[in-house]
Amino acid sequence: MCEASPVKPETRAAQAGGHIDPTTKALVPPIHTSTTFERDADGSYPLGFEYTRADNPGYELPEQMLAELELGAEAMLFSSGMAAASSVFCALVPGDHVIAPTVMYWALRKWLSEFAMTWGITVSFVDTTDLDAVRAAIRPGDTRVVWIETPSNPTWEITDIAAVAELAHAANARVAVDSTVATPVHTRPIEHGADLVVHSATKFLNGHGDVLAGAVVAAVDDPFVQRIRAWRRSNGAVPSGFDAWLLLRGMRTLFLRVRQSSASAQRIAEHFVGDERVDAVLYPGLVDHPGHEIAVRQMTDGFGGMLSMRVHGGEAAAMATAARVGLFVRATSLGGTESLVEHRASVEGPSTPVAADLLRFSIGLEDADDLIADLEQALDHGLAGAAAETPPLDAFATLRRSVVARGGELELRGDQVVAVGSPGAVEPLCDELDLPLVTARTVRGVLAEAINPMVAAHGGQVVLESEADGVIGVRLTGRCQGCAMAEVTVRQGVEVLLRRHVPGVTQVVDLTDHGAGGDPYYPTSKR
Repeated sequence: MCEASPVKPETRAAQAGGHIDPTTKALVPPIHTSTTFERDADGSYPLGFEYTRADNPGYELPEQMLAELELGAEAMLFSSGMAAASSVFCALVPGDHVIAPTVMYWALRKWLSEFAMTWGITVSFVDTTDLDAVRAAIRPGDTRVVWIETPSNPTWEITDIAAVAELAHAANARVAVDSTVATPVHTRPIEHGADLVVHSATKFLNGHGDVLAGAVVAAVDDPFVQRIRAWRRSNGAVPSGFDAWLLLRGMRTLFLRVRQSSASAQRIAEHFVGDERVDAVLYPGLVDHPGHEIAVRQMTDGFGGMLSMRVHGGEAAAMATAARVGLFVRATSLGGTESLVEHRASVEGPSTPVAADLLRFSIGLEDADDLIADLEQALDHGLAGAAAETPPLDAFATLRRSVVARGGELELRGDQVVAVGSPGAVEPLCDELDLPLVTARTVRGVLAEAINPMVAAHGGQVVLESEADGVIGVRLTGRCQGCAMAEVTVRQGVEVLLRRHVPGVTQVVDLTDHGAGGDPYYPTSKR
């Protein structure tokens, strides 16, 4: 734990922790761009720097500053917020169980479904604002991390950090808090019992839209934290020296910027409460917000610079409103000087839990009255129509989103759950799904009974090409040829099913010419 400072945190941030260059007496630190450092004659590194993938002198000041602001013992910079967040899960081992929020940052939720599950990490998505749900989801001896995001993106629910920490610690699990939106200006999760605090430093910490970076802050420096550091080094998930320098520059004005953004967000939220053009304003600073009392208890100096609105008239009205803004910029990200608006459901795609009528706003440093006037005129052009309903957050819906994120789909046909699309999307969740039994015990039989009916929904087929000494050669045709999910389909779907149901099968080899696929269901470009 960092020692208490004799001055307030905003003073320390403004002065970059009191840095004065010892050689030149410069107030602004240098930019360290070197990737390698000289050894002494005996082969040692006297200052501890050997290679930038391990560390860089330019990381020291922003890491020390962030550790101090978050009251942590250790801070590590990463190349992005996703690199920082995923490092926590990459430090686990196969078989470990984690709990994550049902509503959370979309890219991380998708990564957990698409990759963490692939690597043998079991993930339970639960409503972390419901302490009974968290308690029920904890598996003593298996649950290693309980992940919290508060306020949660993009509906801004509030999770009680201290209460969840008490539940998790009773089961010897760590609590990691994504505090990107709150920042240490509003919340210091370690004060409330969190073990790890994670930031997408790209957002409010930097605040100028010109840095891609992430950070992990630890309450104590223990072997798990060192495993995260080892992953950062081995995976090369480090920022450049210039990005570290820009991040420190941005953190100097952190308190001024975040307080201004939060004050404007509060004004905007209060202005549109009760507006007939808006079905709901989602902001934890509103007294009728379900998490307001908890937010008051664990947030200071405001409730964050993010808010969302559900526009009356459904998706068409929301899209029309976003199309007519003049000052707000239609762009992905948050926490910068410019105010942004985004229709999250269309950005996130079919795996989203976000209502189609929701617009997410990142409030910048413009005059609040100007932003209100811009939204007023944009809402005037919203289209009339039936308001969309929020997708139900039941167990089936939560499982379905994980399957969709991996390239599959679940359908309810009466009481029967039917899986379609990539079989690899379903297999990691088969223990949680009551799927029909596979009766076939030959390769052709399993392909015909269990695999091809699923991939047919994506316009593809898996063809048996060869079968010898337990090694099965298959070829993907149709829209499975060239599909970005082909590896998941074969490795976690076809191979798993064949090895489970056909005696003697040891391996499945993909013989497809994927480069010749002209119309893949999921293109290999960004999706």
